[in-house]
Amino acid sequence: MFGTILNSWALFSGFGLIMIAHTLQGTLLNINSVFFNFSDFEIGYVFTGYFIGFLFSSIQCPKLIKNVGHIRVFAAFASLGSIAILLHWIFVDPVLWLIFRMITGFSYAAIYIVCESWLNDRADNQTRGQLIGFYMIVLYISTSIGVMLINIGTTTEAHLYILSSLLISLALVPILLTKKPAPEFTTPKFLSLKDLYNKSPMAFVGSFSIGMVYSALFGLIAVFGAKIGFSIFQISILVFVNMFIGAIFQYPIGKISDRYDRRTILFVLNLIAIGSLILAFIFGSFSFFVLLVFIGIHSAVSLPYYAVVISHMNDFLEKDEIVSASSTLTLVNALGMVAGPMLASGFMAYFGPYGFFIYMIVVYSLVAPYNYFRIRVGRTSDIYEENTPSMIVPRNTSSIGMQLATEQILNKIAEEEEVSQ
Repeated sequence: MFGTILNSWALFSGFGLIMIAHTLQGTLLNINSVFFNFSDFEIGYVFTGYFIGFLFSSIQCPKLIKNVGHIRVFAAFASLGSIAILLHWIFVDPVLWLIFRMITGFSYAAIYIVCESWLNDRADNQTRGQLIGFYMIVLYISTSIGVMLINIGTTTEAHLYILSSLLISLALVPILLTKKPAPEFTTPKFLSLKDLYNKSPMAFVGSFSIGMVYSALFGLIAVFGAKIGFSIFQISILVFVNMFIGAIFQYPIGKISDRYDRRTILFVLNLIAIGSLILAFIFGSFSFFVLLVFIGIHSAVSLPYYAVVISHMNDFLEKDEIVSASSTLTLVNALGMVAGPMLASGFMAYFGPYGFFIYMIVVYSLVAPYNYFRIRVGRTSDIYEENTPSMIVPRNTSSIGMQLATEQILNKIAEEEEVSQ
C-alpha cells in the first residue's frame, strides 16, 4: 500500500495544496461578499458562476487533456486559478467576481479531472481501493486545514488572498518536477440523459436535487454565518462541522444501504434532513452550539446521500453500463449545483438569513413525495441478487473520479460473483 502511495506523492501533495487553497478562498469570498455589502441577488449569481464554470469544464476539459496532455492542462489551469483569486481582491465588483468565479470553477474542474485520471491510471485491481481511500483522506484533511486558515488573517485585507494564490502556485512544483510519465487519457463515455432516467428515475432526481442542496450548503453557509453576525472563528467551525461530520458518516450509511432497498434509505435520509433543518430554523438562533448540532445532523445524512444515489443507480445497471451512467450522473448533479446558489440567495433575500434553511427544506420536501412514489410503484432490480456494493465519493468529484470509484465497485461485484459460483 505505502509503495503505491509513495509512487503518487507528487499527485497527492499537489492535490492537497490545491484543496487547502480552494477551501480557504471559498470561505474567504463568502464572508467578504457580505462585508462588501453585495446584495442577496449579487451573492447568488456570483457563487453560481463557480458551478457554471465547473459544469462547462467537466464537458470540455477531457477533450483538452486528450489534445495537450495532463501536465500542461494542470499547469495552465492552476495558474489561472492562482490569478483569479488575486483578481477578486483587486476588483471588488459583483459582475467581475462572477467572471472570476467562472474562471475558478473551470480551472478547478480541470484540476480535478487531471488528478483523478492520473490516479485512475496508477490504480489496478489490487491498489484501487487503497488509492481511493488515501485520496479521500487527503481531500478531507486538506479542506479542514483550508477552513481553519481563515483565522490567521483579516479577511478584508490582501494576506489571505495572497496565501491562497501562493498555495495554488506551490501545488505546481511537485507535479511539474515528477519523473513519472503522464498517463494516456481516455475520454469518458456518457449514457444519454433519457436512458439514465429510464433506468433509474430516483437516481436521476436524487442526483439533481442533492446538487441543488450541495451548492447552496457549501457555497453559502459562510454567507449565512456572516449575515447573522458570527465571528470569523465561529464561521470556520460552522463550515468545518458541515464538511467533516458528513465525511465520517459516509461509510456507515453506505453499509446500511447495502442491506435494504436504497430508495427507502434515501427516503429516511430525506426525512432526517428535513427534520434537522426545521429544528435549525426554529432553535438555531438560541445558541451557536445548538445550531452546530443540527447542522451536524444534516451533514451526517446529506453528504452520504449522493453516494447512496449512485449505488442505487448501479443496482439497475448492467456492469458494462455503470461507468458511462456514472459519468452522466455527475453532469446531472452539476446541473443541480448551477441552480442552487441563485435560488437559495432568493430565499435569503425574502425570508432573511434563515431563508438559507427554508430553501433546503423546500428542495427536500419536493423530492420526498417522489421518493415515496418510487418506493410504491418502482420496480426492484432483477439484475443482481443483492444490492451492489456501496460507494464512497467526494461531493465534487469529476466524471473521471466517478469512473475510478465505479471501477472499484465493478471489481467488488466480480469478486462476489466468483465467491457465489
